[in-house]
Amino acid sequence: YNEIYLMGHSLGCTKVIYAYNKLLEEDKKEILEKIKGIILLSLVDIPLAIQVYLKEDFAPMLKYAKDMKREGLEKIIMPEESFIHPISVKNFLRYAVDNKDIDFARFSDENYNYEKLNNIKVPLFMRWGNEKELIIQKANELCDMLKGKLNNKLLDIGFIDGANHSYTGKEEILANEIKKFIENINKI
Repeated sequence: YNEIYLMGHSLGCTKVIYAYNKLLEEDKKEILEKIKGIILLSLVDIPLAIQVYLKEDFAPMLKYAKDMKREGLEKIIMPEESFIHPISVKNFLRYAVDNKDIDFARFSDENYNYEKLNNIKVPLFMRWGNEKELIIQKANELCDMLKGKLNNKLLDIGFIDGANHSYTGKEEILANEIKKFIENINKI
């Protein structure tokens, strides 16, 4: 492959950022040279996203997960209402509290330097929705804040008005924006 685009949605963004930084760390130039762009959709501040999603149920779910861990039951699935999709006790705890190696989006920390995101030198596309999104800021405020924090000269950042976390009903708009992003990269 000569042109690679890494794309992630929600927690998948974390995996993309981690993988890209791992390639940098391991000096995998032959792969890095083929990565033409990175697409991050609805990147979440992992611990806060869980708290935003669960609201007042966060503390009881955290207690439940810690109790299950103490009993050696880390591999069981958390109650259905604890997350957007099925998740084990171990993964719930990893996202909620044991997340230092994967928490690249500390949107609530105004002093955070976004080192891992700032390592990305290829064109970077970032989008959120502004309805039922897993962020605590308004989408436009988050985008404005990140524009001031991210050093990527090829940053394409914004939100899709009326879109939720999964872009339900706004898939075509999102697809067209991604297509335009890739077309612009090919012009460089």
